[in-house]
Amino acid sequence: MAYLNPDKIIVDFLRNNISDPRSSRVGTSTSDSFTASASQTTFQLTPSSGKSLSHVTSVTVDAGSKDKWEDYYIDAKAEQIVFFSAMSGGEAVVVNYVENSTNWIFDDKPVESLGATAYPRISVQSFGSGDRLGNFEAPVSTILTVQVDIWCKERSSTDVFTVSSRVYTGEDLCKYLGVQVSQAFEDSESDLHPVLYNYVPKQTPSRPMPFDLVRQAHHRIVEFSIEGLSLGRTA
Repeated sequence: MAYLNPDKIIVDFLRNNISDPRSSRVGTSTSDSFTASASQTTFQLTPSSGKSLSHVTSVTVDAGSKDKWEDYYIDAKAEQIVFFSAMSGGEAVVVNYVENSTNWIFDDKPVESLGATAYPRISVQSFGSGDRLGNFEAPVSTILTVQVDIWCKERSSTDVFTVSSRVYTGEDLCKYLGVQVSQAFEDSESDLHPVLYNYVPKQTPSRPMPFDLVRQAHHRIVEFSIEGLSLGRTA
C-alpha cells in the first residue's frame, strides 16, 4: 500500500490546469523514455540538473495513453510514477512532464521570509469526514473540504501581469486566479477520477480575506468539497 496525499493530487491538478502569470517561473516540458522489464511497476524520472518534477502531463505505454490515478499514480517526492499493474516486459513507456527550478502552487503556506518574486502563490490544504459503505470490509467514502489559498503582492512595477491582453495586479490578480481555480475544476474534474470526484463549490469564485500584513500580500480563498474512496491509499 502507498500513501496518496490528496493535497498533492490537487496540487498536480492545478499545476496542470493553471498557468503561472510570472513568466520567469514557467517550467519546461520534457520526457523520459523507458523499456519496461518483466514485473516492473516503478519508473524513476530524471529531471535536468537543478530542476525538479513540477507535474506529469501524460504517460503512454506502447503509444497508448494511460490514465493518471487509474492506471498509475505519482510519487512526487521520489519523482516516480508507479503503475497499478506490472509490466509484462519490453513495453515502451514514455512519461511527459514539466520540470522547474521553482514553482508557485504547493500544499503548504508561503513562509514569511519569501521575497516578492515568489508571488503570486497558491497553497492547498484539506480536511474531511468519512463514512463506511457497508460492513467492516467495505471501503470508506471521504468527503474532503478543500481550501485553496491565493496570495498576491500589492501593486508594484514587478507585480503587474498581462494575461490575455488584460493587466492584473494585487487584489485584481487574486480575483482572477480564484476564477481560474474554480474554472479548472468545472472544466477538468474528470482528470482527477477515480481518486477524487463530485466537486461541489462552497462559494464562487473566491472569498476575500484580510490583507496579510506579515507577508504584505492580498489573500483570497476558494473553498469546495470533493469525494474519494479509501482516500490516501492505493490499495
